Amino acid sequence: MIWADPAQKSGGETIAFRKTWDIAEVPGTAILHLFADARYILWVNGAYVERGPARFQPNGPEYDSIDIAPQLRRGRNAIALLVVGNLSGGKIMLHPPGLTAMLEADGKETFRTDATWMRSINTRFQTVTATWPDLGETLVDARVEDGDWTQADYNDPAWTPATPISGGGWGALTARRIPRLRETPVPVTLGDGKMLPLTLGPGDTFSFTTGRIVQAYPRIEFTAEEGSELTLAPFGLKYIAKAGPQSHFTIDSRGISKGEIAVTKGSATFTSFQLIERLYPFERLGTFQSDDEFLNRLWEMCARSCEVLSEDAYVDCADRERVEWMDNTPPGYDVTRTAMAGPAGSDGKPTFSDPRLLWELIRRTALTLQPDGWVKAHTCSDRYDKHAKMEDRACDWVEGIHLFYEATGDAAAVKEIWPAVIVQMEYFLTRWRERGLISARDWVVWGNPLGYKTGQTTTLNVFIARAFADTARLAKVVGNKEDETRFSRAADDLKTAINSVLWDERSGNYYSGYFSEDDLAANSPDEKFAESLGNGFTPPNLHANLFALDRGVVPDDRRDRVIAYVLSMALDPEKFGSHNVMLFYYLFKQMYAQDRGEWDTRVLTYLRKQWKPMVESPLQCSWESFMGGSSAHIYGMHPGYFLSAYVLGVRRDAPVAERELLIEPHLGDLKRAQGVVVTEFGAVPVSYKVEANQVAFEVTVPADTKTTLALPRDATSVVLDGQCPVGTFQGSRRLFNLNPGKHTGNCSLPQSR
Repeated sequence: MIWADPAQKSGGETIAFRKTWDIAEVPGTAILHLFADARYILWVNGAYVERGPARFQPNGPEYDSIDIAPQLRRGRNAIALLVVGNLSGGKIMLHPPGLTAMLEADGKETFRTDATWMRSINTRFQTVTATWPDLGETLVDARVEDGDWTQADYNDPAWTPATPISGGGWGALTARRIPRLRETPVPVTLGDGKMLPLTLGPGDTFSFTTGRIVQAYPRIEFTAEEGSELTLAPFGLKYIAKAGPQSHFTIDSRGISKGEIAVTKGSATFTSFQLIERLYPFERLGTFQSDDEFLNRLWEMCARSCEVLSEDAYVDCADRERVEWMDNTPPGYDVTRTAMAGPAGSDGKPTFSDPRLLWELIRRTALTLQPDGWVKAHTCSDRYDKHAKMEDRACDWVEGIHLFYEATGDAAAVKEIWPAVIVQMEYFLTRWRERGLISARDWVVWGNPLGYKTGQTTTLNVFIARAFADTARLAKVVGNKEDETRFSRAADDLKTAINSVLWDERSGNYYSGYFSEDDLAANSPDEKFAESLGNGFTPPNLHANLFALDRGVVPDDRRDRVIAYVLSMALDPEKFGSHNVMLFYYLFKQMYAQDRGEWDTRVLTYLRKQWKPMVESPLQCSWESFMGGSSAHIYGMHPGYFLSAYVLGVRRDAPVAERELLIEPHLGDLKRAQGVVVTEFGAVPVSYKVEANQVAFEVTVPADTKTTLALPRDATSVVLDGQCPVGTFQGSRRLFNLNPGKHTGNCSLPQSR
């Protein structure tokens, strides 16, 4: 590790580093391994190459590996780095800064960071700050620099040798686990019909728009008088120009759809303006088309939302926060797994249903483990308010680990974070109360009437019961029989207590919670709430019963009554707050589980009504809430998953190792639906056409899969590939086994469907 000074300073720091060397022949490969705390920008021989690293917990940093051979040449060469450190925000933590790098040419080490690297604090980046969503420069003075220090021939006698520092303040460096981000120029329209080149004087401006929200950074080229000043909104940047031609791009990207450049002093002639979008390199393979143009646009918006909210993590929103929360999936990975592929893996094939962002979310959350036994609800920040410790997010984390394992079969990954899982689950085990329930602070999802209340609530207890069960499954993966038995028993015991203590036989559903005197004492004084309790119980509500179903806690002999209650609430969203976008995710799962045409249609009706303002928004991104919040948020994009996995009906039906797919369409009132659904085994094209009561279909099954086509049980006159198979009957479906390849068929359905 090197830095400018081993002593940490107050405020953000920007340090320039250079390394020059001579080569006789350009190597075939020149891999630069590189890490900086907290951010770097890399140039080689004056050419911009990359910025990074991926966001990180200081106890688990990852280095980038970049082939810089294309930028090298015979003779003198230069690596130049701008490093920004000593900041705290929503995606970086306050930590002593540092830089480490090593160059390997054709597999042999050439050099690494040491005192032969030169450094300078005299850069144009005079003031750098971090906010909750962004970091970057707020004051740039181009006059400070005496030349282009990124070039090999720059004369740097005023620079001083870098200072070696200890790397002991960081965890062990490991290789980056996700692909580097992709940079793509974004089409930009200038306001008032203006075109470049454009000369502006004091008070003159030009605005720009993108037509939708983008996660991008600007690059401007212009000629100016020395001392001219300009501002760039919404980046909060003030720029003081040197004399002559110059260019600038910002340290960080930002979620924007419009902005403005203003000259406040002097004059400048702008010759080029670009926005460069920087996102995870997904390839969108999924598609959705139907006879309902609104649903087509909705699917497109959800797919775009997944793209714009995927950087080096799933982020909650593109504008207000850009934070990696554990509850960014669902729905982040749901849309990914049905619509996206990532760059090729070691086998050279596309990474269908790319799970790498899910794994980074899981791994970094494990690294947040606190001394008293809980993982944070979000990663890579110094925020420790009431939204740092959120018990339900810890349950989401354990569920996410199990989801990742079923999607990949990667037992080594589970073993890597297993110690943190056990510590978190032990934390829950310490919170048992005398009735067999666990007392902790409730949250779960927006709109929960008991949110922030500490007590023995149904919502949180069913989440913990599921987490215990998932932990038992993961214990089997890592080969720990004792923990498998222990947490399986804990899950069963907690389910028993929930169904004994929190069940209200009179109403046929679950109380929303029980609050003992100790629980009430743990809450902020709330006499009105205490007086509302009946023998310590809070009344049943949708959240308690919906999540009891979703977490698998409801016994078979009670399911009909609980489902009836939940669906009665679903008929009138105003009863539970129609603004609550994420609650619909769990509600849709239960509606589709009924496997009845009227409920399939009702889901589509909700989509057409509730998501209409989002689809019509110029930002082309999903929202945090139907009524407000961020207008570029991950919560609202889950319809894309349901349109692919349920309407088109293609879903993985078992752990990935079993290579099983299910094709079970829920067309509702659609007359035509077709598209491509991405699975771990490849892209699956399907199409359906309904005329009167006749349904024609075509599906293409990937190689080496066991695929089941599940038609409605009351389908008659089934023809499949020219044959009339009988199939087998299971529940409300009639099942047919499909071999890999293309299949066509048709059937008749009762008019009621």
